[in-house]
Amino acid sequence: MFGISVSRGPKPKLIPCDFGPLPVQGINAALALELDPGEVVMSVRAQQHVQRKRPQEFARCFPHVASVILTPLYVRDDFNNDGKIEMVGRPAGLAEWLLVAVEVSIDSAGKYNITSFYPLSETKVEKRREAGHYRRVLLI
Repeated sequence: MFGISVSRGPKPKLIPCDFGPLPVQGINAALALELDPGEVVMSVRAQQHVQRKRPQEFARCFPHVASVILTPLYVRDDFNNDGKIEMVGRPAGLAEWLLVAVEVSIDSAGKYNITSFYPLSETKVEKRREAGHYRRVLLI
């Protein structure tokens, strides 16, 4: 079996990331919310959370987070986590769906914060669509 040798050296230094504007018009229309315009960011702490919980998925999915933020296909209210929404997309270059969890309250810097992200199976997305949990986001 072929593979890549992974060094046990120091991990790359994480920095806060800015992913651009939240598509509030499409999200507001899909979920009947009244979100204000704002940028979406991910703190180092949130990145560490994902790295700790899903180390394999972090490296594979992180490059695709911006794609889901800027052009989500679906959105839903995260019923289990008050004050958060789930944005879901199928980015080019990733073989599965990607869920990005975002807090819907703006922080003191006027930003929306990503709290987590992880891949979803086709089956899970289909079940949530059929149940009416996912709302299609029409980008305006």
